Amino acid sequence: MRRIFLLPICLAFACGAMAQTAPMTLDECMRYAVEHSTAVNKQLFTNDTYRQDVTEALASLFPSVDARVNTSNNYGRSIDPETNAYTTTSTFSNGYSVSGSMPVFAGFSNINTLRAARVGRLMGKQQLEQARDEVSLEVMRAYFDVVYYTDCVKMAAEQAAASRSNWQKNVKLEELGLKSAADVAQLESQAAADEYQLVSQENNRDLAMLTLRKAMNWPEDEPLEVDTEVRIEVDLAAERPSLDELTEFAVRNNPKMAASDLRLRQSKIRYSIARGRYTPSVSVGGGYSTSFFKNMSSDTVYPSFKDQFKDNRSYYFSASLSIPIFSGLYRRTAVHRARNNMRIAEQENIETARTLRNEIAQTLQQVQGYGKQYVQAGKKVNAAQLAYRATEHKFEQGLVDPIELQTSANLLLQAKSERLNARLQYIIQSRMADYYNGLPLIR
Repeated sequence: MRRIFLLPICLAFACGAMAQTAPMTLDECMRYAVEHSTAVNKQLFTNDTYRQDVTEALASLFPSVDARVNTSNNYGRSIDPETNAYTTTSTFSNGYSVSGSMPVFAGFSNINTLRAARVGRLMGKQQLEQARDEVSLEVMRAYFDVVYYTDCVKMAAEQAAASRSNWQKNVKLEELGLKSAADVAQLESQAAADEYQLVSQENNRDLAMLTLRKAMNWPEDEPLEVDTEVRIEVDLAAERPSLDELTEFAVRNNPKMAASDLRLRQSKIRYSIARGRYTPSVSVGGGYSTSFFKNMSSDTVYPSFKDQFKDNRSYYFSASLSIPIFSGLYRRTAVHRARNNMRIAEQENIETARTLRNEIAQTLQQVQGYGKQYVQAGKKVNAAQLAYRATEHKFEQGLVDPIELQTSANLLLQAKSERLNARLQYIIQSRMADYYNGLPLIR
């Protein structure tokens, strides 16, 4: 029975281990990066601060209540509380009081402070989405760099293997007297160059993997394996919104633009708060107090603590009007500072909207451009393959020299690399266009 009970647990752990060792897809890499991003975590703490600001601003609308207890033991010359005459004695006294106050009007500063805090909380949510999107975009670019250089390594390895095989085959032909030593030396040089190209692409792949690990905040002592098989094909016939439609939607819904709008709105409210300090303020208050006294140097029988606590009670109610006249130009400078901050926020809002429009226009242009480049690169690869096969056949017949064969092979490799780059760039820009259209980056 014990073995039967432990079997599902062992299977669960085995499945978990298999899931952990499986290559990570693009969405899994982005999701991991967002969950472990220091920028996202800092924004989460910042949002908690925004929530505390709302709580503080809301609490400021309610009365403030204080309770005080004091006690004193006086030695030497003092005032007798009963006769109000100076005497030299030792006395003991303590007092108790409760007081409260509430602002009635202060130029709507408390209400505006609450409004600004609530806008800040909304802005924090948009900033959190923006931080997540920025992390996802960084990981996406690093991920596709890994995919690109991984495929470049495969293509370089194929060319290096073909060059090596061709060189070894011609070495045997040289032994039979069918090839010259110069041709064989040229083929050996080409094989060495292709090996160098392979090592260079492997180094680029490793550097791209390091960049991806850094973007994901992946632990340094753990291996990372990603799925480099991108199964998304180029679809030039896919319908996409126009530039105006996409721009209009992004300006209203993109987190970066929404955060900028809220920042501008908050700066306007803070400007109203600063101006409100010029107006008079009204507040009301009230309190209750009582006390106990005893002369420690006299045999006089004083009323008990209970009686004094009851008899010494006093109450008060107050209303105050404060009119600002001069405070060292504090109010004036605060208004000017808030107005400048509002104007800065307006300019930043305009710049954010212009930058977003330019990014969208550039993205749509790159989608179309890379799509066309991919189609043309495919035709170029087909032509380069035919040219390479023809050149290789001519070389076998001794009609061309090894330099022409090497040139043809390099043109084929370059064409394949250009097609791969165009395909991956099209996928990236298509995903960016979908993001501006409201689709999440992590799907």
